Amino acid sequence: MVRITLVLLFSVVVNTVFAGNVNFSGSITNRLANTVKFSYVTYDKNWLQHKSHMVEEELDKKGSFSVSMPLANDYTLIRITNGNESTEIYASPGDKLKLTIDGEHFDETIVFNGSGADIANLMAKYTLKYGLLSNYYKDVRKAQEKEANEFLSEIKNLTQERINFLIENSPGLPQAFVRMWNADFEYRKYNAMLHYPRMNEVLEKRTYKVTPDPKNFFVVKKVPAKFDDKLLSIASYREYVEDFYDAMLYVSPGKDDNEDVYFRDDKILELAHMHMPRGSEEYVFANYIDTRIKHHPFKRTEASYEKFSSRYEGSNYAKYLEERIDNKRKLMPGMPAIDFVVKDEDGNKYSLKELKGKVIYLDFWASWCGPCKAQFPHTKELKEHFRGKNVVFAYISVDEDEEDWQKAKKKYHLTGLHALGEDAWKSKVAEAYGVNSIPSYFLIDKEGKFVLENTPRPSQKEKLIQAIEGIL
Repeated sequence: MVRITLVLLFSVVVNTVFAGNVNFSGSITNRLANTVKFSYVTYDKNWLQHKSHMVEEELDKKGSFSVSMPLANDYTLIRITNGNESTEIYASPGDKLKLTIDGEHFDETIVFNGSGADIANLMAKYTLKYGLLSNYYKDVRKAQEKEANEFLSEIKNLTQERINFLIENSPGLPQAFVRMWNADFEYRKYNAMLHYPRMNEVLEKRTYKVTPDPKNFFVVKKVPAKFDDKLLSIASYREYVEDFYDAMLYVSPGKDDNEDVYFRDDKILELAHMHMPRGSEEYVFANYIDTRIKHHPFKRTEASYEKFSSRYEGSNYAKYLEERIDNKRKLMPGMPAIDFVVKDEDGNKYSLKELKGKVIYLDFWASWCGPCKAQFPHTKELKEHFRGKNVVFAYISVDEDEEDWQKAKKKYHLTGLHALGEDAWKSKVAEAYGVNSIPSYFLIDKEGKFVLENTPRPSQKEKLIQAIEGIL
């Protein structure tokens, strides 16, 4: 039996785009759980529009399994999990892999056979030595705590170790994979350098409210302007082009930087247009619109998209951005709130329409979300302020695990109305409300209509109280 659900995974590297299946079979002796899970992300139409997948396959009495999964992209990163142990591989459409593992010695006993086994066994060997690919960033964080010159030395060594690992194990591997691997780690290094001044202060002060030390800006200036549209399939390259001019402007601000709140954004797009090749600049512009739809004034978003569409006629990003903008339009002040169902502490169900006549403050959150939990003490103060008044606090959780959700509700004393599962992330509610990051908040008036384009967080207490009192 196969069960497919959505998960939040964002680490993927892709190369040639074409569709096909990857087939897994094999056995796990001394199993750590009765299922084996395959988690991965695919990109299809453009580099913003991704789909996250988790395929869970039951093991039979002998620990055997067989599963086939559709892939849209070559060299897709797949995480394979049994119990509390995981490994990773890069797989391509058409691969037919047979896997054997002894659960008691998980990493040491991973063996792949079949089509695609050379790359899969390389990744098993890498995982045994370094752990999952995400562990690289843990080492980066440790390096970013150190003085600038020591950081530069460590980040160079961290990256070169991974590149040398491939050199030592590259005979017989496709050259396209070798190029992808080397470029991935090269741009991981550049990203660590671009973020160093800020992260050094954050890690030292243990707070996000810090200003980077200007003496560390020389690290950013060492990052080369190395743009190549052929690398857009690599996640670390996309992060690099997103952040490059933002970082450069931060260390070398213009004299007019404070005259216009959007001066910096406009300058980033101008520099990308001047210096990046067409594909990279198109991605940067599309990503800019996508990431700012939520918080930028709607008129500015429309103007940005008009400029984008005239510059990139027939862009693969156009339909996706149009849908995002149209969704934002439905959330504008005066538009009717999208209906869904919530429950009170006794399990009684209420649709949003049934709450008409009350002011509703919606909070999209999750038990694993640190910024969400940081807002809860402020929400408690708001509840005290509006006690006995016609204000309802509704929490929309995007948790996958109901037990985690229940524990968090109890731990943080989240009194009010709640929704989970079929009435939250797994249904169309989060999508309908344009929620692709949390926490997210919405204020709905007594007529069931949205009140603000950007609703304040609970920590923005004065602004939020003023807004709510204005519609009571």
